[in-house]
Amino acid sequence: MMIRRRQVAVETEDRHRDRWLISYADLVTLLLALFIVLYAASDHERAKQIAASFAEHNYSGAGILPGNTSPDESENNTEKALTNNPVLMQKAKVRQTARGLIVSISEAGFFAPGEASISPEAGHIISALAETLKNENTPIRVEGHTDSIPISNSRFSSNWELSTARAATVLQKLIEYDFPPDKLSAAGYGGFQPVADNGTPEGRAQNRRVDIVILNR
Repeated sequence: MMIRRRQVAVETEDRHRDRWLISYADLVTLLLALFIVLYAASDHERAKQIAASFAEHNYSGAGILPGNTSPDESENNTEKALTNNPVLMQKAKVRQTARGLIVSISEAGFFAPGEASISPEAGHIISALAETLKNENTPIRVEGHTDSIPISNSRFSSNWELSTARAATVLQKLIEYDFPPDKLSAAGYGGFQPVADNGTPEGRAQNRRVDIVILNR
């Protein structure tokens, strides 16, 4: 009986003596988890630094991926290309809006009054426009506009028809100059989206236009 008590006492003492191993194992596990987290965080920081370095070079146009420019920079580059083209600036005006970059072509010298056919001398303007914009990655909408004076002739019964026909004519010309057709659409607005006062001849002349809208990304 005495031997049995001694064995129980020894076993109990052994269990108490080895209990620290559980705490030690827990501590080792926690430390391992901590080191893994620290390593991952450190690696993440390095990844962020590398990504930032790539982004800086790409936006400056000198990186490994020079085509990856920011949307704002791309719009600025397009606007510069348009405004620096003397052929386009003969008949076109460029302005930035909430919808996107707009190239406005006035009726004068481009269309005959009340007609949708483009004058022969205007072809080189469409060619220059197609060459400048054909590498754009965003949709482009061609919009026709008139002044507020109603039209009715043998071909067009309303300003809606005239504005839509002019937009379609410009769109077709862009395609003829190798502009990707899948990027294009056309719309006619008649005289309901003026940019100037229809009460003056000068204002009406500004409202008779075709807008090429490079839509926002």
